Order: sequence, then structure tokens, then C-alpha cells
Amino acid sequence: MTDPMSAFDALAGRIADIERRFAGLRDDLTELSATASDESGLVSATVDATGALTGVTFAPAALRAGTEALAELVLEAYGRARASATEQVEERTEGLDATLGAGLGELFGKPGDFSALGRLEETIGRLGRLDGRLPGSPA
Repeated sequence: MTDPMSAFDALAGRIADIERRFAGLRDDLTELSATASDESGLVSATVDATGALTGVTFAPAALRAGTEALAELVLEAYGRARASATEQVEERTEGLDATLGAGLGELFGKPGDFSALGRLEETIGRLGRLDGRLPGSPA
């Protein structure tokens, strides 16, 4: 059985580590974009970090391809741009998929493990006693 307070401390440490690693990531992802062309190079598509289309450019020759062919070129360029954006996001977020659930499982046990309730009650009691020793909030 894991000591509840030790498990909470370990979980808090993991959360703090994740917060440090996420610092600045939001801005980085906001600025991320990817541009790719179809195989022929007649159409280019640009997407943001979420894969949303933010721009399309056509070479003059692309307009002579006909509507069906042009649609296929756009979809191909868009697919390549999305794949590139996804790869960039994965590179920037590698290792951030921390398994917080595993920490909670260690603390409270597996589903159906009712002994975890005792650990939870013990932890709540300790936190209550700790809270009672803290000075009141300033007026």
C-alpha cells in the first residue's frame, strides 16, 4: 500500500514538471504553421497547428487543370501540410503525455479496490488536520 501523502507529493511533483514543460508551448503552437505542395508543385496549402487551412496558392498552370483535377491537387497539398503540422506538434510535445492516471491508480487503487477508500479517508483526515493548523486568511 502506498502512503497517501507520499503519493500526493509524487503526483504534485509530476504536475509541476508538466507545468514547467508546457511553459511557452502554447505560444509556440499558436505560431506554428506548415506549408506543403502537391506532387506537381502547382498548389500549395498552409495550415496552423490544429490543421485548419489558413492559405492556398495556385501556380497559373494549376487553373488549366480543370475543376476536378484542381480539387485533387488542393486536397493533396492540404493533406501534406496537415501531416507536416502534425509532425511538428508531435516533436514539440514529445514526452508531455504524462500518465497522471497511473499516479492516481497508485494512490487510490484499481476500480473495485475498496481498500482505497480507507486511504482516501486517511488522506482527507490528514489534510483536515493540516488545514486546522494553518493560520486564517488575512482580513
